[in-house]
Amino acid sequence: MMVRLEKHTFDQVVEQFLHIRTQKSRQQVLDYILAMPALYFVQCGRRSCPVPWITFESDVPIAMVFTEYDRATQAIKSFIGDEHITRIVGLPTNAASMYMAAVGAQGVSRVCFNHGPQRFDAMLEEVLLAMNSMKR
Repeated sequence: MMVRLEKHTFDQVVEQFLHIRTQKSRQQVLDYILAMPALYFVQCGRRSCPVPWITFESDVPIAMVFTEYDRATQAIKSFIGDEHITRIVGLPTNAASMYMAAVGAQGVSRVCFNHGPQRFDAMLEEVLLAMNSMKR
């Protein structure tokens, strides 16, 4: 008996969610994020006083999170431009919840994973609940 294992990319899982928009497909995206070895955050400003990269859409602050270092780099180049005042911080996924909780304490309630055509948006509370239930 042969078993075919399918390896989906983050973009494919998000594409499926965007197409069918069910709770199950949404949970699959969250599960994919939680299975990542690391999440990447862009910090702006001086190294002595870094600030997480937050964007505003319709006056709502949104934390920017990336599933790959290269995606964070591309976002910096297209949105910020000056790479000298930014840096990318990679954190193990199970430790990223502390970083996101700190961002939430600053009043940010939404998070965007991989800003771009295949982005995934969620309430920060939803992501933190999923992260806190991780079994690692």
